[in-house]
Amino acid sequence: MFEHVVVAAHFASASSPLLASLEELRARGARELTLVDVLRSHHVEEQSAEHREETHRRLEEQRTVLEEAGFKVNLEVRTGQPAHEFAHLARLRGASLILVGSRGEQYFREFMRGSTILQLIRKTSVPTLIEPIEGESRQVRGRGFDHLLLATDFSGTAADAEQMAVDLAGQARRLVLVHVMEDDEVDAFGEEGARERAQSTMQALVDRLPNMQQPPVVRIVEGTASSEIRRIAEDEGSSMIIMGKRGHSPIRELLLGSTIQNVVRYANCSVLMVPHRSGLD
Repeated sequence: MFEHVVVAAHFASASSPLLASLEELRARGARELTLVDVLRSHHVEEQSAEHREETHRRLEEQRTVLEEAGFKVNLEVRTGQPAHEFAHLARLRGASLILVGSRGEQYFREFMRGSTILQLIRKTSVPTLIEPIEGESRQVRGRGFDHLLLATDFSGTAADAEQMAVDLAGQARRLVLVHVMEDDEVDAFGEEGARERAQSTMQALVDRLPNMQQPPVVRIVEGTASSEIRRIAEDEGSSMIIMGKRGHSPIRELLLGSTIQNVVRYANCSVLMVPHRSGLD
């Protein structure tokens, strides 16, 4: 499933949690890794010979450890804008996943000047696994593929995320399926009609699932999607939230969905973003 993973080694302090995720990815098909560090072109200190040498040294150390663990490992040191370079390289190499670390809300405070994580989500057409990094502003409550939560609005955008959840469910201990009824849906169908419609559509999704250790949990609620998704993830002890987004489309992804932004900013567990393939260039 995830045969070739591009690992964003640009986040040096995130390396340990990211590399720890690779054992679980190996169980889901990961065999080849490309470790990428990006030297930002507008940061003069990152262009120094000393900095480049240190970057190569650190990547070589990581390669040694990973090769001993049985992975095929490629190294890439690039110059430019990190999100663009990660997204471009993942497509160029035919990667099936991008793995990146997120340090939480304090690193999103300068969002209007650009966050690498959110820019990457906007740009990429490759599924992206965002691993939370413990810090002063974030207590990590879950990580990994054991307890999955799929958040779906049943739109075409969510179709590939739904299929990803179906594919991952067979190796998971638990799966929670979440649909948040927002105002426009209730206005269109009425509260009872919207709930019946959601239950019917959710049952069709349940029928696609493989046999699991525990039956899936279905949660259909009203409210603000991002808040409800995060609340349910905490209540259910989910280790990963799976969500869909439209494929790489500059107009649609200019502002990115507020639900996606807020889940990525505040979630205390892993987040797997799955682009919708029919929207890809």
